[in-house]
Amino acid sequence: MILFRYAARRALVAMLGALAAVVALYVAVDFVDNSASWAGKGWVPAAIELYANKSLVIARMVAPAAILLGASVAVSGFRVTREWTAMRALGLGPWRLAVPVLAVTFGAGVLLVVVHDAVGVRAAQRAEELGALRFGRGGDKRRFLASREPKRWFRGADGRHIYYLRGQLPGGGFEHVTVLEVDPAFRLVRRIDAERMHPDAGEWILEDVEDRTFAADGTMTLATADERRYRFDEPPDAFSVVPGRPSEMRMRTLVQQIDLRRRLGLPTVELELERDNRIAYPLAAVPGALLALALALRRNRKGHVSAALGEAVAVSLLFWAAQGVSWALALSGHVPTVLAAWAPDVLFLAAGLAAVRRVA
Repeated sequence: MILFRYAARRALVAMLGALAAVVALYVAVDFVDNSASWAGKGWVPAAIELYANKSLVIARMVAPAAILLGASVAVSGFRVTREWTAMRALGLGPWRLAVPVLAVTFGAGVLLVVVHDAVGVRAAQRAEELGALRFGRGGDKRRFLASREPKRWFRGADGRHIYYLRGQLPGGGFEHVTVLEVDPAFRLVRRIDAERMHPDAGEWILEDVEDRTFAADGTMTLATADERRYRFDEPPDAFSVVPGRPSEMRMRTLVQQIDLRRRLGLPTVELELERDNRIAYPLAAVPGALLALALALRRNRKGHVSAALGEAVAVSLLFWAAQGVSWALALSGHVPTVLAAWAPDVLFLAAGLAAVRRVA
């Protein structure tokens, strides 16, 4: 137990140091790269707020690489001090180091999942908002505002109704509404235009209505009314699609939006991939650290900190390459998102287990 606590403490210190160093390096480079944007009244507090939020985002992004770097440095330290040699002389194998290191790594991964959902998502939103509106260049502000506009086009779950909702009203209502109804051949058979539309007891009340019906022979029938009740398949909350990037949604919102968009016939693959990757990516530090540990303990290894840095970079690049391939396959619909999110973790876990076995 003493050895477990000792190794875990050294691994934790090395991981925190590596994470702080990587985040600080990124912030310094980003600050210098964007120094031309630092202007205007109050830019200093705005820049401080920007980088405080951006640091949380970057910490989560680079955490798996920083954690496996810390694990590699910590284990390399046991070789520098000859503690690993003494352990081998006592008949202790690599798992006596691997277990505490992996325990710390797993705990760090779980903490990253919780912290990101609690504060990291909001930090990402705020960092993007400050970067686009306060320090943006060219069309950054225009693109940011466009990405935050409420969704206007919806397709019903039955595929027959298409809704165009131009403005939102309090209480779940909309203004300047168009509802299109198509047949199985996607031919327009009905068009309803209304100034306002709001829910009432399971139905929708439309005001200032123009209801057009299109017959198969090309004739059109128009009916108008100051107010008319309609029963559509979609409840009021079906039009509560949240704008923005999936990475800037909390887990609960992601799950709700996936279910909602499925019912509306909207694409969900990006949201599903973000949902599955929200847990898989931070926990990728576990197989990464296992592989880095095996590399650090291999025989005839030369160098320590420099070798650990090179190995960590190499493992990180390989992992990101595998992740990129998996994501591309998921986004193209070739593999399920859960498989794409977890496949790199499983692949590197198998490689790490095999490598530790060879060391043993």
